[in-house]
Amino acid sequence: MIETEQANIQSSAHVDAAITAPNCAIQIVSMVHPSPVEFTHNEPHHTIAMQRQRKQSFSTGRYLIDGAEKRFEDIGRIMVIPANVPLQVRAEGGPTQAIRCIFSQDAYARITGLDELVHPNEMVGCLDVKSPRITDTLARLANEAEAPGFASRVLAESLGTSLMVEIARYVNDLQPRSTIQRGGLARRTHRQIIEYVETQNGTPSLSDLALLTGLSRRHLSRAFKQTTGQTIYDYVEQVRFNRASSMLADTDLLIKDIAFKLGFTCSSSFSVAFRRACGETPKSFRKRMRPGAPEETDTMRKAAAQIKS
Repeated sequence: MIETEQANIQSSAHVDAAITAPNCAIQIVSMVHPSPVEFTHNEPHHTIAMQRQRKQSFSTGRYLIDGAEKRFEDIGRIMVIPANVPLQVRAEGGPTQAIRCIFSQDAYARITGLDELVHPNEMVGCLDVKSPRITDTLARLANEAEAPGFASRVLAESLGTSLMVEIARYVNDLQPRSTIQRGGLARRTHRQIIEYVETQNGTPSLSDLALLTGLSRRHLSRAFKQTTGQTIYDYVEQVRFNRASSMLADTDLLIKDIAFKLGFTCSSSFSVAFRRACGETPKSFRKRMRPGAPEETDTMRKAAAQIKS
């Protein structure tokens, strides 16, 4: 069993919620760092972490392997820290909150059949993990840690096991770094796009982002794909549906109000798009994430409309 106190958390951190299961430990951790800050993570167990605050805290990092000093690379919302591999981080500081899933090397090997989490040559790809399934699983774990329900440890164990498999699949599909970085965006431009997309309501268009960065739409599309491995459209949609998932799980906003906030013209088009992206309707997603929450009724919708008017 993983002991949560063994996770090497910085002294400034506070564990807001936690679940300990046989093969994994789940923590929601809040931290406040001075600005700027540099520190080194050295976890005794494999750790997957996802930032939860809306505005991403920008940071760079490098894994310290066999004493070799690699260049610092951008850290995304989700990162993986393999056991006993130091990760040197430079961050802009300020408050952050993260969901962390921690599991032992033995548990990972037993469940996936793999002796190592990631080969050193592919490790840099774990600083910025982009996977809707991993994002959704971590969000469900965070929701369960904050509001434990019946058989909470059993659910955490099941989701933790699924997360190990998804990480193994993600690592297996990692592209060589050289095929992604050549001809890509400048780091400052990449951050500018991320900050803009993640803080805007609605859906920024390619033209909006081209105007923001001063690049042509064609060059921006090509450079973004080379830098991140995904298209701008896919990235914007990923952010939009991550935001939708958060609002459905963490707020009492009506589904139609969430739809309008995200740039949809009506709740039905939002429901169709959400189901296509996430495999279920917004209503069923909210019910699964918040089993005790009251379901929307016509009376609730009319009351909300009267308040607005």
